[in-house]
Amino acid sequence: MLHEKCDYRLFPRLSNAIKPFLPALTLIDMACCLGAPLALNIDSILSPLGATILLLVITFHLLAFVAGYFLTGLFFSKAPDVKALQRTLSYETGMQSSLLALALATKFFQDPLVGVPPAISTVVMSLMGVSLVTIWKNRKE
Repeated sequence: MLHEKCDYRLFPRLSNAIKPFLPALTLIDMACCLGAPLALNIDSILSPLGATILLLVITFHLLAFVAGYFLTGLFFSKAPDVKALQRTLSYETGMQSSLLALALATKFFQDPLVGVPPAISTVVMSLMGVSLVTIWKNRKE
């Protein structure tokens, strides 16, 4: 895992003390951010509107992952480690900040329905990103 390879030079004692709790804290934080808009709008999410939003969000993130991968290969084909660069930019392109969209939507709009697309997007983005990284990690080169 990535956190096992990190070098904790700044506050090493504190860093090592909180490191075991960070994955659970991240999960709780994300559940709280996503749970409210999803719970408030469960009827809309389970309606055809929710299915349409889900389809659009999946399409958006899938296109972002694919475009990031292939456009990087097209423009940086002569790079020394083009495969790693493609994977990195694909991941970064596909993992758009849906939590930022959720925060902005809930802050600037009164209608709680506005928070549904970014909440769904965050779940989809996370599942797709983790799946893609897992596939790449297990693939034999």
